[in-house]
Amino acid sequence: MRKVVKIVLADDHNIVRNGIRSLLENEHGIKVVGESEDGEAAYKLVMQLKPDILISDINMPKVNGIELTEKIIASDVSTHILILSMYNDEAYILKSIEAGVMGYLPKDAEYGEIIKAIRALSKGEMYYNADVTRIITNSLVRSNLIKRELDKLGDLTKREKEVLKNIVAGHSNKIIAEKLFISTRTVDTHRTNIMKKLRAKNTADLVRKAIQNDLI
Repeated sequence: MRKVVKIVLADDHNIVRNGIRSLLENEHGIKVVGESEDGEAAYKLVMQLKPDILISDINMPKVNGIELTEKIIASDVSTHILILSMYNDEAYILKSIEAGVMGYLPKDAEYGEIIKAIRALSKGEMYYNADVTRIITNSLVRSNLIKRELDKLGDLTKREKEVLKNIVAGHSNKIIAEKLFISTRTVDTHRTNIMKKLRAKNTADLVRKAIQNDLI
């Protein structure tokens, strides 16, 4: 016999909570055991009822959905959080995932998808719709590209770092050559190699990256 999945709803709009509850009432194996219109009350309900899943909005009074997630994750309950929000932009999605949500859907998600998400979370699985998955994937790709670029910062040799420090200081190739006791041609070679490693478009871009990444 399938275990009944206990749900707590948290949303500051009665019409939204009523709509979700009415959708779930006739769904076999799912039961709404509590509701709240603000994050603070929702936290107390979760601590008291220990539901399997909390379906929460992000923008709520007192404690928002992301802060609520962090509080629940830090507690000793095993409730999984499904965010159902009108916010479908990258910042909110990534903050929610970092906080520990197991699922994220827009409020206009179809009924069938909400049920799929609930079933997935009840088994300890994550669930995101196609749009949210695309946003997460794009963010990871960008993060990997940035990481690769930052990894190259550590590839600078000791001499290249010395040259870079002087470039940032505004010294010409001739002055750098005199200070480091090398030829201007060698300085120019180092400059070219540094710009390639840091993917700098020009000297200004090179200086910006050096400062941003504490290379000097």
